[in-house]
Amino acid sequence: MRDEASLRRLAEIGIDAYRPRRAPAAAVGPDHVRDAGAIVLLAAAAGPAARLVADVTRAIGFARAGCVHLEAADEAVLAAADGLVVLGDAQARAAGRALPALRLSAIGWVAGAEPARLAGDTPAKRALWSELKRMLRGLAASGARARR
Repeated sequence: MRDEASLRRLAEIGIDAYRPRRAPAAAVGPDHVRDAGAIVLLAAAAGPAARLVADVTRAIGFARAGCVHLEAADEAVLAAADGLVVLGDAQARAAGRALPALRLSAIGWVAGAEPARLAGDTPAKRALWSELKRMLRGLAASGARARR
């Protein structure tokens, strides 16, 4: 988002900046997921990959879905999630061990490469964004977000 001074300068030169009508959903904590459900982002965010993880969290928020970022699998939080985004093979295996197969098949989920690899791989990043859109549309259609 642009700050107010930038928006004023743009308005002075005749450029209308897009402003969302509603603020995106904020990142939520693990307790919120247990109580109301949300999308869980399971990824290690260290170094340059932290920006990509923040971008994914923000994108989920713009879709009006709550998002909680976990560095390690937490069975109670994963079991209550409406959706799951897993970045990295180790995280995907941890999520698979933490959840029963029936639960994994019942929720929408996306698996991607390691965040550090995604940051420099355009086709992999494009595939991740496409899968996120698919998952978020599926959640909206099923009404999973309506229960919050």
